[in-house]
Amino acid sequence: MSNRDTKGAFRFKCSREVFAEEELEILKRFGSAFEQLSKGERVPTTDAQQRFLEVAQGQRQPKTIYERTWAKYQWRVEWESKNATVMGTRRAIPNDREDWKRMSGALWGETIRRARDLDD
Repeated sequence: MSNRDTKGAFRFKCSREVFAEEELEILKRFGSAFEQLSKGERVPTTDAQQRFLEVAQGQRQPKTIYERTWAKYQWRVEWESKNATVMGTRRAIPNDREDWKRMSGALWGETIRRARDLDD
């Protein structure tokens, strides 16, 4: 993706706490373009954008950091919408490192299982 792909500030629709710094930077920089491609509001103009769209639609496995970050973001938005009672309006888990490690590990395990299901 190029710098011209970053029109408008990206509005996160999920918790930022599950993303690494590099992933947050990618979403801040390219999230709006990713969202527009995913929703069909933007036509892919490069092979990389076409591949990204196929990944976003679940037709291909994510390979690049951009594709993996967006897949993780999409999964997280979906997970939080289905688990709103757990999430509440703010993070429901106390600010305890051990609880955070357990939750993060469980979420990452689910992400890996979902990715393996795409291979089948």
